[in-house]
Amino acid sequence: MQCFVPCAVDGCGKPAFASGDTCLDHAPDREAALAAASALLESSDSARDLSFAGAALEGLNLSGRRFYACSFMGASLRSVLFTNSIFRLCFFDGALIDSCDFSRIDAQFCSFGGATISNVSFENSELLHVSFGGAAISDSTFNKSNLYDSRFIRSVLKNVDIVDCDLKRVYMLPLKQDNVSYKYSNTMEAVRDLEHLYL
Repeated sequence: MQCFVPCAVDGCGKPAFASGDTCLDHAPDREAALAAASALLESSDSARDLSFAGAALEGLNLSGRRFYACSFMGASLRSVLFTNSIFRLCFFDGALIDSCDFSRIDAQFCSFGGATISNVSFENSELLHVSFGGAAISDSTFNKSNLYDSRFIRSVLKNVDIVDCDLKRVYMLPLKQDNVSYKYSNTMEAVRDLEHLYL
């Protein structure tokens, strides 16, 4: 369960941005707030109940970090390294994720719903109960990952490798797919049509 500190501006209702008092929209100095968020992420081994929604993060090395109940919703993530990191109940919905490395991560109960994901590696990862619903994923790889009970419902996949993956109970129901490889993956254990939904 996420327990964000609310924005200090009366009537706003949004969570405070990073460790600040207000959301990013109400930050008195937006650039300073973004710089402080980047510094906080790079200097900490873990983050819990923090919102980085709407952040523009580029070129950060966040490998080996632990993220619990954090929000990156609507963020722009470019060339960020998340290798060997742990994610629990984190949200990347609507984010723009370009040229990032999520390889060898351990993620559970996370969401990338509606995100635009390009040139990203999720290889050799544990991606359990992760939603990619409505995401546009291109030129990316999930090779040798465990995707147990994850969701690709109404997602758009283009030039994506899902090679040698565990697809048990994965809802693989993309809206559109082009040049997607499932080689060596156990596609027979995935849900690929509405007639075989798990109740």
